[in-house]
Amino acid sequence: MTSSLSGLDMPVVLPRWVSSGAVEVVSTGKSRAVAAGPEYWDDISVGPAGHRGGPRPWTVRTLARRGCRPGVDGGWTVDPLLDRAAATAVVELLLQRIPQGLPGEAVRRLVDEAGDTGDRVARRLMDQRTWSRTEADVDGHAFVLWFHRRPEGFAAVADLGLSVLLVHGQAPPDVWVFALLWPEQARAVLDRHRRAGQGIGPA
Repeated sequence: MTSSLSGLDMPVVLPRWVSSGAVEVVSTGKSRAVAAGPEYWDDISVGPAGHRGGPRPWTVRTLARRGCRPGVDGGWTVDPLLDRAAATAVVELLLQRIPQGLPGEAVRRLVDEAGDTGDRVARRLMDQRTWSRTEADVDGHAFVLWFHRRPEGFAAVADLGLSVLLVHGQAPPDVWVFALLWPEQARAVLDRHRRAGQGIGPA
């Protein structure tokens, strides 16, 4: 789990099928458009608080939309397309299923297989035999959610405009209900749990 959410500059999607106190940050990502440029938050993932070992029941990941910005060597940055987000959701699901303690060669093979499977499944994003469509409720607003079920679990993606939502895990929730928190709100909610978990006391 990240040690600090200082400088968080992107909205964060939280699941509403559990209380905010039952959620913790499990990973974050940052990048720069240019080497000497400002650092931006790219993504943040949350999962069930206190989960230790084995695949998580669910993970909710928010990908920031940053628009088209000047990049390295005269290039530019581009927000990920929805099919790439779908591939990422499937790959992350499969990576969590890799057993601990395997030889390095076996792990590399399974990682490669996960990438190939994610790409293959994502190419069928508009095929309703592979990805069914339902609705996600985000603060009372309906968004299309693409849902893929497989033996290892499930993956789902939605384009929320300000961000892209990825969800994956062992069993889907009964309801796809989320809250979109602005950075200051998200930092207050998630830091409160982090402080409690470390015995620091209330924020």
